[in-house]
Amino acid sequence: MPPYEIDGYDELIAGMVQPIVTQSIIINTGAVAVIERGMVLARTGFSSDGTWICTPVNSAAAGAPDKIPVAILADVEVDARTAQQRATAYVQGEFNRAALKFGGTDTIATHEAALNSAKLYTKRVVG
Repeated sequence: MPPYEIDGYDELIAGMVQPIVTQSIIINTGAVAVIERGMVLARTGFSSDGTWICTPVNSAAAGAPDKIPVAILADVEVDARTAQQRATAYVQGEFNRAALKFGGTDTIATHEAALNSAKLYTKRVVG
């Protein structure tokens, strides 16, 4: 029997001890670029139906909500430069810290403790 393979595996998921939980979100308009899978997101508000409105986490942003990580983008990419876009995000699980992406000049060192507090556990993946 051939080994189990996952097409397009990108090493974002780093374990299955903690359950992986996803949630529908909205990426806020005005992103400076296409947002890619693994982007750490901050919640900036809620839509009228209660869906989280998110933007890439960025410590240099003027508003405090842009600084607190709550999710990681699960979709391959989302283009919200001109209009809000629905997307899927991980809100719980174990993730490869080296595969996470951040807004501005932020790094894993800036947000690792907050990610872990949000049930987004980071791991060093050898391989």
